[in-house]
Amino acid sequence: MRLCKVMFAFALFGLAVPMKAASKFPTVLAACSAFGANGGFVIATASVDSLSLSVTSAFGKDQRLTVPLRYQPEQWQLDRPTLRWHLYDCSLFFDHSGDLLAVGITTTEYTRPQKLQIAVADLKTSMWLSNFGVEAEQNFGLSARLRLAGFLSDTKSIVVTNALKASVKTQQRESISAIVFDASGKKLSVQPFVHSQRTLMTFYPDAANNRLWLFHCGTVSARPSQQPFCPISITNLVGDESFSATFDPSHYTKKRTDLWMRPGTFVAPDLNTLLIAESVDGNDTVWRVDVQSQVLDRLVLPQHHFLKYDAMRGGTLSPDADVFAVLLGQYKIAFPYIVDNYVYEGDDIVVLQVKPLRVLGIVPHRGAKYTQGLSVDHRNGKATVLVYRQDHWERRDFDDAQAWK
Repeated sequence: MRLCKVMFAFALFGLAVPMKAASKFPTVLAACSAFGANGGFVIATASVDSLSLSVTSAFGKDQRLTVPLRYQPEQWQLDRPTLRWHLYDCSLFFDHSGDLLAVGITTTEYTRPQKLQIAVADLKTSMWLSNFGVEAEQNFGLSARLRLAGFLSDTKSIVVTNALKASVKTQQRESISAIVFDASGKKLSVQPFVHSQRTLMTFYPDAANNRLWLFHCGTVSARPSQQPFCPISITNLVGDESFSATFDPSHYTKKRTDLWMRPGTFVAPDLNTLLIAESVDGNDTVWRVDVQSQVLDRLVLPQHHFLKYDAMRGGTLSPDADVFAVLLGQYKIAFPYIVDNYVYEGDDIVVLQVKPLRVLGIVPHRGAKYTQGLSVDHRNGKATVLVYRQDHWERRDFDDAQAWK
């Protein structure tokens, strides 16, 4: 037991773990982490046959919980090492009180239909409350995307979203549905809350604020500067659609490449504010949208790559909503050094202050070929990043009073 604690401490702070000792631990297929509002943090790892939680309280007390992995990988997948970090997605959410924790393990495109395992833990009693599965229905002409969206507002109910995207050959409307479960895994909504669209757009479900952000992004066969603008509509994720708002970014600039195209990285600091991250025409950009006041702020990050497509992903917000961290993919041109012969080098971690938008620091990738489990905390004038890469956890601190250069 003592050796295990020592090895975990080494891994958490990014120190080298001896190879012989590391080989005793199961191969990690997915990892995620989250900071609590009280200063504690949780890490989750999925191995071949189990899902494990390691909980560290603000006072340094450790808890460990394990359940079987409901949807285990097939042998042919395990025999292909390049698939290891592409089999599952992992996500963690605290409820409003910080007493409950929901972890979601979602199978990716290598498993159809898509499947989602949800396990809910009570941190006060150090016990699992539930461990259940949600599977996408096999609908003709439709492909589904399941995801755990988190706890609904200040309740202990859990929201799962399912995006159904129709094939070109069918006339079916595409939709985004929200299904509500209680902490024991019982379905609370007899029928899902469905938001139907003629074309499924980029969207962001924000369960904590009961918001669904929809991006009406069309594309034409033209250069980025000639693409149509991408306005946003906002409504309730669950319940009636009594709340409705829109945001048209074209009112703020006529230069199309100053705005998002088809973003996929979002975080929501509050009910009316959204942070968007996307690489547009080679510029890595973060926007802060305030729907209530109809204000748009834009920050272009330091130039770290030359690609024309989106290289930003994995955005996460600190519990106090003051700091935003995002992954920024790094690439190089490989031999014979021709256009579009790009090789992935790893992800830098960009840490930003939300208001005003500014860079607090950058954690370089240092050759890490995969990065998972990114989370960020902010308290006492310091931002803390926790991330899993190259088979160990790393932790980095940034003074938010110190300007980044």
